[in-house]
Amino acid sequence: MENFDREIEDFLKRYEVNANVGRAEETVEQFADVFMMADPGGVRAVPSSALLVAIPQRKRLFESLGSSITTLASVEQTRLDDRYALLKTQWLVQVDRGSGRKEEVILRSTFVVHRSDDGLKVVFYLSHEDFMSVLRERGLLLSDTA
Repeated sequence: MENFDREIEDFLKRYEVNANVGRAEETVEQFADVFMMADPGGVRAVPSSALLVAIPQRKRLFESLGSSITTLASVEQTRLDDRYALLKTQWLVQVDRGSGRKEEVILRSTFVVHRSDDGLKVVFYLSHEDFMSVLRERGLLLSDTA
């Protein structure tokens, strides 16, 4: 069991690095070939290959906002059994628009990860907020942008 906890910690560290660097291939490796994705708009099955397109788009969006860094602020872990864990996370996104004042946005997400011979893989991902709406509400994104 202790190994599982360490695997989860390593998994989240890699996820955080990949989110900041925009490593699409490495991020895709952290997801099952097909996973369930849910957000305020509903739920859908997503092939992990779709992330190869989405991750560079997200990176460009963040670059358009100014430099940003995403940090894992908290994680609440619930072991479901020897193969599955539920991870409730909060991510702190800091955006520096060059004005000397950093904007901070907290985004909540929940993962269900599966432990297999290939390591941990996300099989379910829930984004609790509509990311684009949060950016608009904070004035970080124009209302007519994507």
